[in-house]
Amino acid sequence: SVPRLINPTYSFLRAPIVRTAGFHASRACAFKITKPVNDGATFVKGSVNEAVVLPQRDKVAGSYHWDFDRLLSAALVPLTVASVINGAHPITDLCLGVILPIHCHIGFDAVITDYLPSRRTPIWNKVTTWGLRGATLIVLYGCYEFNTNDVGLTEVVKRMWHA
Repeated sequence: SVPRLINPTYSFLRAPIVRTAGFHASRACAFKITKPVNDGATFVKGSVNEAVVLPQRDKVAGSYHWDFDRLLSAALVPLTVASVINGAHPITDLCLGVILPIHCHIGFDAVITDYLPSRRTPIWNKVTTWGLRGATLIVLYGCYEFNTNDVGLTEVVKRMWHA
């Protein structure tokens, strides 16, 4: 029997405390960890209880591509303004024909990396990554041909705007 307490504030102490496991296996499962046989080809160095050796920290690791993407994004603003104000010019058309496809390539590559990671879908990741690379090269070549043999990017946007 549980002794009754006089103070009702501590009424939760009257009930016995029962602890149960939150998760149960649906069937009995015994895991057996075996040490691999060292046949000279493969072996495990150390044990499972050793700490993982982490690589050296680098303050700028992973930031170069972000900086490059920000640079391209920032360069598109004055190029677009210059094209609107001055009209068609070979230098601005050339810069737009290079920077815009590369900017789009980086954005689509981030989508592929996020939604089709190589660890989960290795085949689709490679197919879409190489498809994106091929499409980017085709678009770059198309912009070059359009700027050199036709009216240029700025002029075609102007014509479409007024159509």
